[in-house]
Amino acid sequence: MPDGGALTQAYGWPASMRAERAAAYLDVSKTFFLEHIAPGLPTIRPTPGVVLYRRASLDRWLDQQEAGGAASPKGNPWHS
Repeated sequence: MPDGGALTQAYGWPASMRAERAAAYLDVSKTFFLEHIAPGLPTIRPTPGVVLYRRASLDRWLDQQEAGGAASPKGNPWHS
C-alpha cells in the first residue's frame, strides 16, 4: 500500500496528517516537529496509537510564526 505521497501530490495536502507528513508540510524534520511544534498543537486521536494534526492548525502555527513568532515554543533554536 502506498504511503499516500502520490495522493498528496495529486490532490494537495490532506485535512489531517500524522507527525511525519505534518513535519513534511512544514518542511522540518519529524524530530524537530515532535519536540518543538507538536506540543503546542491540538490533536485528533481517532484510534489508540494514532495522532493526527489538522492542516488548519499547522497553517495557524505558520501564520503566527510569520506574525512574529507569538506561538514559538520555548527553546526553539531557530528563533533568537
